[in-house]
Amino acid sequence: MQNTHLRTYVKKHPENKMAWYLLGKEYLGEGQEAKANYCFQQAGEVYEAFERSKAPADIWVDYQEKLVEMSEQKEKKQRRRKMWLTLLMLLVLAGLPPADAPGFSREAADALSAALESTDDIAAPVEADKQTGTASIAPPSNVFTAAAFGGGNHGEAALAAAWSGSGPKVETSAVLGMQTSDDWSLWKRNMPVKYIVQTNTSGKLTAQSYDAKQCNCEPPEVTPKIKKMALAWTAKQEAAASLSSAIVAYRKKNNAWPKSVTQMAQPFPNNILGETAPGMTEMFPKLLALHQGKAQEGKSDSSGQENGSTTSNTSQGNNAAFADTLGGHPFLQEPLEIVIDKDKHKLALISGDTIVRMYDVGLGGDRTPEGSFVITDKVVNPNGRSNGEFGSRGMQLSNTNYAIHGTNEPDSIGLDESLGCVRMRTGDVEELFALAPQGTPVRIGEDVLPDLTLVPEAKQRYQHTLVPKQNNPNKTYHWLN
Repeated sequence: MQNTHLRTYVKKHPENKMAWYLLGKEYLGEGQEAKANYCFQQAGEVYEAFERSKAPADIWVDYQEKLVEMSEQKEKKQRRRKMWLTLLMLLVLAGLPPADAPGFSREAADALSAALESTDDIAAPVEADKQTGTASIAPPSNVFTAAAFGGGNHGEAALAAAWSGSGPKVETSAVLGMQTSDDWSLWKRNMPVKYIVQTNTSGKLTAQSYDAKQCNCEPPEVTPKIKKMALAWTAKQEAAASLSSAIVAYRKKNNAWPKSVTQMAQPFPNNILGETAPGMTEMFPKLLALHQGKAQEGKSDSSGQENGSTTSNTSQGNNAAFADTLGGHPFLQEPLEIVIDKDKHKLALISGDTIVRMYDVGLGGDRTPEGSFVITDKVVNPNGRSNGEFGSRGMQLSNTNYAIHGTNEPDSIGLDESLGCVRMRTGDVEELFALAPQGTPVRIGEDVLPDLTLVPEAKQRYQHTLVPKQNNPNKTYHWLN
């Protein structure tokens, strides 16, 4: 049997040690011992397992025939994939205006085109069991993403990405729907499922719309399992956004990368993270690697030279922390920021153009300053008790006498009764304290946010654990409440 197909497969899947072993056997049979030995070296423990166990030849011959069959069918799969993506493009674009018309979704068209041109092999990677030498297919998974639905946007780009990223490795790709307001996307814990792209056991892809108005159909019910997983996914993305922003803040403050979550979750005043959330320890290596990679790219762009100082650290990011997210990266990638609208008495926690939370607040009218600030002191019980005038949490704005804090006058929320500070309800300020790390930028202005409230139900609030010693007994705060 010629080794052309095996060479092609190994080139596409260099991590498949079983394929290296089989290619080595082919070269050995042709008398090319040097090439065979190189392949056996790449095969590593698979070579050792097979050679020492004296496994029957038909075990690896069947495997080899399967690899060759997969390679031979690759072009057919790609043609079928392009055909389905072409049909998908036609279906999606059928409801959109022409390319030169106002409101045309260029992003959607570009995403669909990119998916259409993709030539990635969607075959499931096959790995050899080190003990038995037998081949096994990687287990299927479920991945999620979200997209804006509103203002003429129907999530076409996310659907195209879900479709192009599907295959035997992915059992279900679900697209959650974010509502829109003006130019903002609205993040919620219980966002509805808009699309599901599924792969059956034979590798066939199917797409189902769960929006009755959009598909002009009676869609089936989303399964409880998918709903539960979607809720867990949105909670995880919030924790990732908080941790990611904390890593950025730590680097700015210390001119060094943090080595662990604990290094950021310290007693006051080093409480960049005042609270921790489930899963942060598992996410940390991936998020750290992402930020180190961005910093490395920045150095390369500015100096024109590569700097290899973070190579060993970035390799830590090769884990499955975001295997449940389409693309393998956190969804909320922009650092968290706080925006306060004096006209509407609203405070929003945002990531890029996505509003993660929107709270009602009390202000001081003209006494509340406008401009840009940053969260400095993060204090639990700034009055020494949870029911003081500053409530149970306080976040100072730069080196000023202004702060975002709780209040013992909840009826003042929505009014201009403070001396300039930002007052929040207890549940709201405690959640914001947990989500927004020290160093979070704050912008205060007029007419900068939509007039809405975006707060989860009590049971869907951000889950967090308070870091010990978050109070500051050495200082009496005199914020302009």
